[in-house]
Amino acid sequence: MRTLRSIRHRLALLLALPTGALVILGAIGTADRAGRFADAGRTGDRVALVVATEEFVHQLQRERGLTAGLLGGETSFRAQLGPQREAADQARRELDRRLADDPPGAEQVRGALGGLGTLARLRGRADTGAATRTEALEFFTGAVTALNTAAFADRDDTGDRRLADALATLRSLGEATEATALERGTLNGVLAAGSFRNGEYPAFVRITAVRAAALAGVPRTASPARAAALDAVLRGPDAVTVAGMEQQALDGWAADRLPVRADAWWRAASALVDGLYEVQSQAAADSRTRADELRSQALRGLLVNAGLALAAAVGAALLGLLATRSITRPVAALAGEAEELADRVLPEAVERAQAGGTAGAPGSTAAAGTAELEVLGAALDRVAGTALRLAVEQSVLRRNTAESLAGLGRRNQALVTRQLGLLSTLESGEHDPAALANLFELDHLATRMRRNAESLLVLVGEASPRRWPQPVALGDVVRSALGEVEDYRRVVLRRVDGALVDGGAVAELAHLLAELIENALAASPPDTDVEVFTRVGPDGCLVAVVDRGPGMDEAALDRANARLAGRESFLLGEGGLLGHYVVGRLAERLGAVVRLAPAPVHGVTATVALPPALLVSAPRQVAGGVRA
Repeated sequence: MRTLRSIRHRLALLLALPTGALVILGAIGTADRAGRFADAGRTGDRVALVVATEEFVHQLQRERGLTAGLLGGETSFRAQLGPQREAADQARRELDRRLADDPPGAEQVRGALGGLGTLARLRGRADTGAATRTEALEFFTGAVTALNTAAFADRDDTGDRRLADALATLRSLGEATEATALERGTLNGVLAAGSFRNGEYPAFVRITAVRAAALAGVPRTASPARAAALDAVLRGPDAVTVAGMEQQALDGWAADRLPVRADAWWRAASALVDGLYEVQSQAAADSRTRADELRSQALRGLLVNAGLALAAAVGAALLGLLATRSITRPVAALAGEAEELADRVLPEAVERAQAGGTAGAPGSTAAAGTAELEVLGAALDRVAGTALRLAVEQSVLRRNTAESLAGLGRRNQALVTRQLGLLSTLESGEHDPAALANLFELDHLATRMRRNAESLLVLVGEASPRRWPQPVALGDVVRSALGEVEDYRRVVLRRVDGALVDGGAVAELAHLLAELIENALAASPPDTDVEVFTRVGPDGCLVAVVDRGPGMDEAALDRANARLAGRESFLLGEGGLLGHYVVGRLAERLGAVVRLAPAPVHGVTATVALPPALLVSAPRQVAGGVRA
């Protein structure tokens, strides 16, 4: 290892180790086993939810039959109905506890339970006799069908054939049990009433056909044990009794009084339904057992694969440590010196250059260990020298630019101030209306020139020399801003709340609003107005400038708002948009937030949110709909 001077050779030695392939294979196997383990766990939870759902369905099926018998006229069922309703409610509470864990399929079952929202109302109407047998049968049958469908809606992700067959058997047995329970409840109501009425006979015939078809489909996926258990139930005495009573009812369908008693039918049919439900419970136990087996197998495979992957990773780490230590130490030294250059040397050199001193030269980078690192150290020295030189040049350039702009702005401002003073003197002594109008135009032009001079000072960080010793009305600040734009006659003040603005912020706020209003006038067609609204509230003041221009797309608005938020430098941005940078600087000084957004109809709305600290009085609306 010591004889290798090239990083490439050392890395080639490390990558040539077969442990890298073992780690990858182990990781793939571990991920696969982890997925199987998770799938098996979800399947087990799903089977538990199916069992809880089918238990609730079983209780609803019994309540359906007793309710149909009671509404048919068999009052003896009333005594059984109360305990049965309590059993159904208990099964519902158990199902809700199972749903609280949010197992797979929980969302579908919750949706199906929504159909039972009127169960209490139906029970009350059944107790008073206000409900009909048809209504009760349809309500319970719809709820049971929805729950059975929801219980088996979630897909099995394990891919295991035995588990898939067990779940299919469970579903088929559920359908067969429901068909038998529906036949029990339907005929129970018919027998309680004494005879078939209003199309009940065709409906009963269809139910028997559905039950026969459902029972015939169970052996297709059932295991031999479950098929034998089902056959034993269907050949048992209860099934024989049910078949005989069913045939009697079918043979005497036209009679005024069927020769079968409702209570006898209920006992025999309930015994048959309970037998089918027992087979269904055994199929659910088979599904759960298989899911547990799959989970155990997946866990064993996961542990084995994880162990192999861990062993391969540890071996690769130990072997790779020898190769990497000789690389990481000199690289870390180079990184530390680079950080020192970036965090201390360059910033200090820039500060010295901005203060007018000399930048100095960066120190030499010492790198040892490999030939490549020595070359890298020398290259870093050259990069450091070049970076330092460029940073200092840029710093000096920016300092000189800012100083030049500041000097130019101050000279222009002084000249414009003298010009405004001279114009004021001429205006006071002039009586000719035409000449006076020309002087006013010159005064307005000079005011705009003063704003441009102050914009230079704002961009380079200079404060405005204009200060007011007393607070100024917000309306006067807005009108002062209008006096600094060209086409001020097109500006309409829609609403101006009465409030006083701190005198120290008046000049900068008027400057900010003038920039926004001038932009709005430039963007709007010459025959349209620009509207200004102000509203003062407990959280400060909001000023809105609305234009009627073509508007801006989303990307342009984002770029403009970045400039208005002060996130861009005017020295690096677009030269034709200096007004945005001026507004951004002024907003930062005032503590205001300026944003552009699409106007309600068309155009752009510029909003200025002023903090409460700039206001010194309570709001009071004093103007509205006034053209400036």
